[in-house]
Amino acid sequence: MTPQTTAATAPTAFALAGADEPLFWQQDKMHFPDPLAPMESAMIERAIGHGFSHGVRAYDAPLERMEVRTINGYQYQAMVPMTGTPDEMAAQGALAEAAIREALGRLDELWSEQILPEVRAHLVFWDTFDLERASRARFAAHVAQTWERLLRVWELHFEIVLPSYLAISEFDELYRGLFPDAGPLDSYRLLEGLPNMTVEVGQALWTLSRRAIASRDVHEVLVSRPAAEVLPALYATSDGRAFLADVEEYVDRYGRRADKWTIVAPSWTEDPTPVIERLQDFVRLPESEAPAVTTQAAAAAREHAIAEARERLRDYPAQIAGQFEAMLAAAQSGLVISEDHNFYIDNMSIHHLRAVLLEAGRRLADDGAIVVADDVFMLTPEELQTALATPGADLRAVVDERLTAIAQQRTIAPPPVLGAIPTEPPPDDPFTGLTMKFNGVPQAPANERELRGSAGSSGIVRGTARVIRSISESGRVQPGDIIVAETTAPPWTPLFATAAAVVTDTGGVLSHCAVVAREYGIPAVVGTGIATSVIADGQTIEVDGDAGIVQIV
Repeated sequence: MTPQTTAATAPTAFALAGADEPLFWQQDKMHFPDPLAPMESAMIERAIGHGFSHGVRAYDAPLERMEVRTINGYQYQAMVPMTGTPDEMAAQGALAEAAIREALGRLDELWSEQILPEVRAHLVFWDTFDLERASRARFAAHVAQTWERLLRVWELHFEIVLPSYLAISEFDELYRGLFPDAGPLDSYRLLEGLPNMTVEVGQALWTLSRRAIASRDVHEVLVSRPAAEVLPALYATSDGRAFLADVEEYVDRYGRRADKWTIVAPSWTEDPTPVIERLQDFVRLPESEAPAVTTQAAAAAREHAIAEARERLRDYPAQIAGQFEAMLAAAQSGLVISEDHNFYIDNMSIHHLRAVLLEAGRRLADDGAIVVADDVFMLTPEELQTALATPGADLRAVVDERLTAIAQQRTIAPPPVLGAIPTEPPPDDPFTGLTMKFNGVPQAPANERELRGSAGSSGIVRGTARVIRSISESGRVQPGDIIVAETTAPPWTPLFATAAAVVTDTGGVLSHCAVVAREYGIPAVVGTGIATSVIADGQTIEVDGDAGIVQIV
């Protein structure tokens, strides 16, 4: 049955024009906190909106679809629940449970033998196409094929992401049921220290930093020059040029990623400054701070926690112990896949879409249709396709108008919710539980000097707050600082190796920020809602990752 709703008030600028049904819209500040360019808005609607709806259908979830809409430049989404009689909804729930149970029993196989091979085939398609030399007609066809493949890649994304996160969430529920005295993060200790691509990115960069230390010339450049001067300075020496080749190899392997989940920001392959800045941090750290040391410690703690849980389950019926082992295995697979899919799907598909669009922008700039290649993001896919098919269009005024609109939108504080606010509690089902753990539940601050959020990663740390809104500002983060951000994305991961803790406005215990903080063994409080607007850069704060509390000292 559809939950009862009541209309919410919203600023006039955020009126829901054209809504044909009352829906509860939530801003996705975790993934898209900034105003969206038209091309980016199209990407989200085509990839994420379509992909999520495909995923819930694949697992018979009691949801019809997810609607995605850009409202005054900001991305909002609404879940459209399935409706029916109590008996019909119960039957749908049983179908969903059976579909998920089947997927959880073969998560590794689903990922390694079905999803990942198809994703890699799409990546090969993009990697092997010569963007610069293709004829105009062939390139226009490639653009159209890119959108088609993007849709399929994001269908695959949600086919694997939903069961992976459900495995983690349901294991947490089982663990809390078996051990009522468990803390909010105890179940996740049994999932830490597992090899995954997020960890590998940081460990490979650390290895590169050790090569830098071995060369006096390279080490001197990294510790004495600003990041902007490092590349030309390295090129001036033979050791430096050899090290640059290593950097290029690293970037080619791991650098197809950009700030947050955006196609507007350059990837590391275009601008390796984030790599250089993290190398400058790493060469100043001792071997005891190596990411591999942290991972090994987490793995040892994981095995200890598993042994303790098994000991406590020794007198339980064999069926219960067997369920625990099966759910533990699925949750561990889900944790690894939750990070690996970011590397292969999120980061790489966005990287390739950006590359295709920039080539289109270069061609349109040569035509005089736009001024610079980056202006292409101010167009819609339909406008781009028309301009490629019929040279001679002048889209400069359109671009200017939309750039002005985005600048104005940046001055607005978008409301977190719009539309019809539910008056009944959310349904008690695994999909809803997962959503709440991923997005977090807003917490009211206790007082003006205490913020509350979700417990993300254990530990208590006091340090200097460094408020950053983009990875381009990461050079301001010094070892021992506490990162305060609206959200963090996979490309931010190497920052966690030098930060003392992290605090975010968005997210829950299953958000990427919380997962990575646990992998790096630093405290995290996520989903505070207001940290970046309340905490001033340079303030001393104390982060209690177990309690989900941040104190402004």
